[in-house]
Amino acid sequence: MVTQTSIVAKLKESKARGTAFLLEHQRADGALGEPERAGLSPYYKALWAFAAAGEAEAGNRLASWIRAQVQTDEGDFAGPMRGTLQDNNYAYPAGWMVAGAFKMGRFDIATPGLRFLKTLQHPETGGFRMQRDKMDAFQDLLNAGQCGNALLFGGDIAAAQRVAGFLRMMYEAQPRPNEELFLVYKPGTGLRTEFAPERQRLHSIRIDTPRQPYFNPGMDAAFLCRLAQADGDGAHVELAKQYMEISFHCLDEMYETAQAGKVGWGSALIYGVSGDDRFRALAERTGEALMAQQTESGGWDNTGGYVNDAIRIEVTGEFVVILDEMIAGLSMR
Repeated sequence: MVTQTSIVAKLKESKARGTAFLLEHQRADGALGEPERAGLSPYYKALWAFAAAGEAEAGNRLASWIRAQVQTDEGDFAGPMRGTLQDNNYAYPAGWMVAGAFKMGRFDIATPGLRFLKTLQHPETGGFRMQRDKMDAFQDLLNAGQCGNALLFGGDIAAAQRVAGFLRMMYEAQPRPNEELFLVYKPGTGLRTEFAPERQRLHSIRIDTPRQPYFNPGMDAAFLCRLAQADGDGAHVELAKQYMEISFHCLDEMYETAQAGKVGWGSALIYGVSGDDRFRALAERTGEALMAQQTESGGWDNTGGYVNDAIRIEVTGEFVVILDEMIAGLSMR
């Protein structure tokens, strides 16, 4: 019999408060927030969040709205309520919605959505291009990990394994991965290690610099652990650990940022599938940090910069998913 730990109990309570925040922001037509003005931001993560929370009514109302207002006959999520803010990060929100639709059992959305998503997977690298209509567009770790989850939930293990191949290629090309992890790949050129200083946070994670995109390796580690469960290949778990190693060396301010969320996701699942206590400790510390950032409303704000209701709903939807995945990982042992 598995005994529920105090951290798991607290994560469950925090998840419930986050779910209540999302429900408060759902409209009568099923949408969240103001997609007419904000586009994808307030709803594209909420489908998975409602599935994770067991909110079948809310999730199916949102799913039906997405099917009517966002998804095209080809399976693309390009309808009038998409907006343009994610056009240079095209595959990532599609990966969230396809995964959420599978979790919700909405195969009318998930099946054509996955069919479309696979058209964005590069035939040689296995990564996902970040622009829909540019065949040689950049690929990166974040799009790969979330699209990998969508492939897994859709049962396409072979395509998911190609994503793992992309992640291995990216890691093996890293010159010093425990000091700076480079995130972006250009077909025909390779790992992108040179860029303008002001664009650093779009291209790498540095351990000696604050406000980094700490979430990237956590996304990939979470996917790799789930893939290892699917195909039994322990090498995926070892790669997940390698990606997550940089998280042990980042500045402590990481735990004061919302960007730490996926660190908790990846580390909890590594612990769940491997029993490695280093990652349990990392997951628990991150979980405490995420709960400390939860506002009185039950939602979360992003860190720094401009924050509005759409961003709050987006971050809260993601954190409901992350807390659910952390509960799963920490409860496996």
